[in-house]
Amino acid sequence: MVRAFAIAALPAMAASHGALVHPLGRNAVDRFEKPTGLMGITCGPGHDEHGDTWAWCQNLTGEACNNGQSSFWYSQGCFIGCDECDHVSGRRQTDLCKKGFVGKLPHYAISVNRGVTRDSPYDIFRHNPWRAPGYAPVADACGLAGGTPWGAYAPEEGCYLNTTHAKHGMRGSDLPEMPTGTVWQAGGEAEVVMTMRFNHGGGYAYRLCPANETLTEKCFQSQHLDFARDKQALLFANGSRLSIQGTFVDVGTSPPGATWSRYPIATHGLGPRCQCNMDNDYHPGDFDCGCKKGEEQDGCTTPGNCSSGACLPCPETPGSDCSRCGNPPASPADTFDEPCDQACLRQRPSVLDVVKVPLVAPGKYVLGFRLDCDATAQVWSNCADIIIESNDDKIV
Repeated sequence: MVRAFAIAALPAMAASHGALVHPLGRNAVDRFEKPTGLMGITCGPGHDEHGDTWAWCQNLTGEACNNGQSSFWYSQGCFIGCDECDHVSGRRQTDLCKKGFVGKLPHYAISVNRGVTRDSPYDIFRHNPWRAPGYAPVADACGLAGGTPWGAYAPEEGCYLNTTHAKHGMRGSDLPEMPTGTVWQAGGEAEVVMTMRFNHGGGYAYRLCPANETLTEKCFQSQHLDFARDKQALLFANGSRLSIQGTFVDVGTSPPGATWSRYPIATHGLGPRCQCNMDNDYHPGDFDCGCKKGEEQDGCTTPGNCSSGACLPCPETPGSDCSRCGNPPASPADTFDEPCDQACLRQRPSVLDVVKVPLVAPGKYVLGFRLDCDATAQVWSNCADIIIESNDDKIV
């Protein structure tokens, strides 16, 4: 994989931070209600909006991107081996359901804490969704606003601002149809774009469900989309693209054989910052590994307990040259391994994928985006409306 530039994990509450950019999801229903550039939004005691825009993203044209609060629709407390999410344990690292389920994700696809012995007590993220992509349950196939089914101020709730269109706890599957003008050809290929606000590692997939059916995980998993694996790219603020070699996995996934893409931007800074508190207790708001007293205390990481090249924090160097963020190199051979500063965070790219459109009947469909986290027990979800037309050169 060509390494994208290093991004330091920012301390935040259990907010969901992956979202669709193109086609625009129903979850962007509130995109016109608040202006960009809004500072200091408060969602409750100790919960505030990090950054000065609702979403950091680049679209296909390089123009201003606004997908509202799309990055705050998710499910949490969703562990592999469990039948349902508990909505509060987004940062606990444990076998919550005590079923002993161990994911079979190949080691090359793991995105965080790669330097420890697999499935050992120090492999603390082994129960999180990305270790078995698609197996973790979700609260809603299109996400919950703020990550909990209740209003704000619940444990581990995300920073979701109530608007006239959606409220904290709303199910994404209840959002109304939002035509995007996106038309795909059956049997062809189509570009899709996702963005990440804060990076918890893991990977994602795209699925389809007919618009006239109930938007459930079962429906979406019945039509899992494949990737054109040689066409992944990064989109930058100036509209340019940088082709990269993506990391794809179809082993240990659900449905069996379904292809997922590992998120290609390194989660620098996450490993060393994931530490237990000295009292082995969990304090909401601390960026720790979520241990509770008497629960996998020996499984907590310590500074440096991760592979080199995956956890190096970005130095705060005034005046460091981050022009590459707005002007990416012409050749994929020039990587973004060098540390970056806060200026680069404002120019983080979106990820463009090309998916293969199946030979389905023409009509209205809902595109489901699902990202299974590696470092948290969270699943991020968006849903977008598209139209699929028949291709005269192919039989549908």
